[in-house]
Amino acid sequence: MLWLSLFVSALVEASDNFYSFEVRQENEMIPLSRYLGKVVLVVNVASECGYTEGHYPALVRLQEKLGSNDKFSVLAFPCNQFGNQEPGSYSDILSFAKKNYKVNFPIFSKIDVIGDNAPEAWAYLTEHAEAPNWNFWKYLVDENGRVVKSWGPWISVEDITQDIIDVMDGNYSINSNKRGEL
Repeated sequence: MLWLSLFVSALVEASDNFYSFEVRQENEMIPLSRYLGKVVLVVNVASECGYTEGHYPALVRLQEKLGSNDKFSVLAFPCNQFGNQEPGSYSDILSFAKKNYKVNFPIFSKIDVIGDNAPEAWAYLTEHAEAPNWNFWKYLVDENGRVVKSWGPWISVEDITQDIIDVMDGNYSINSNKRGEL
């Protein structure tokens, strides 16, 4: 009976962090556990959004600045739910991002980020922070897979860079299971 209790407890703990899920990248399922030990900025991106021009270059610069030490990564998830601003296929999106912005971070398959069709990883994010209501919503996840904070698209990447560095340096606390705060 004790082993059953430990097994159930381990399952609950395993799904209580962002890194316990898998996400699709084209035709392959990618375990987010490969990012365990890193701080990540998870972003729902869109190619035809008014925020595209400001966010993609800033995300590339952020990845260049903080990702070189293998302790940080931007994770991009294309989404067409807000204003139909990501209408292309995965290959169209990847081509656009590489050609126009020379992206240097992973871009996963196009998804819904809210609603019944959202993958478990995004359901986890929106259970622990505010759900996105537009493109380029950003979620800061610590090295243990806990959501620290989220920001809408009107907050620039430059404005949150110090928050990201603070989390990388361990200078933060999570005050609530529902919403983390710096």
